[in-house]
Amino acid sequence: MGHEVESPRQRRRRANRDRILEAAVQVAVEDGIDGLAIARVAELADYTPGALYRYYPSKDALLTAVVERVIGELAELIREADASAAEPLGRVAAQVSAYHAFAIGDGHGFQLIAAMVGDPRVLLPEDADAAQVMGAMVRALAPLATALEAAVTAGDLEPVEAPETTAERAMLLFSAFHGALQLRKQARMAPGLIDVDRIAFQTVRLILRGWGARPEALTVLSHHGVVR
Repeated sequence: MGHEVESPRQRRRRANRDRILEAAVQVAVEDGIDGLAIARVAELADYTPGALYRYYPSKDALLTAVVERVIGELAELIREADASAAEPLGRVAAQVSAYHAFAIGDGHGFQLIAAMVGDPRVLLPEDADAAQVMGAMVRALAPLATALEAAVTAGDLEPVEAPETTAERAMLLFSAFHGALQLRKQARMAPGLIDVDRIAFQTVRLILRGWGARPEALTVLSHHGVVR
């Protein structure tokens, strides 16, 4: 069956939502989550606040959409990286390197994700909004989970044992690498003491070794920059 054709009204509404969301992303990356004010977004998108609320009924709904947009852009980078490698651990390494490039090249997007992950405050109090963002992150990490499972099948990693799951392994690897990259703030205050990239990539190697990766299997990581 073909895709349903949008009516002119539906196209206008989608275009309006996209324009508002683009303005919201700009505000969020420039001013941070706390600076994501409806009035500021409305001004940038050339809307009145009242008109904006017809598309995003609350600041939480707008923040949810902003974070989903950033995670969606990250997910596309991860998918492209996954497709660039053949060996399972090579796919893992390519995705890790892609996230590193995202953190360095799109610092605002990285900081937005970091705020959602690391801010002790509950930024999305509604369970439905939080679940929506978490679902987007799980989908973004799906290629990593698939690559880790392929590595198990290839004998490059030890099998997952209950209650652990491959999805949990992907989340653990992402969390550890992401956390190490956040040391960059401390590195600025202690130049020469903290080599952030070396620590981050070494963290990946140690985790994979802990999951049973043979030293010779890990040589593929060097082809994707995961050696510091």
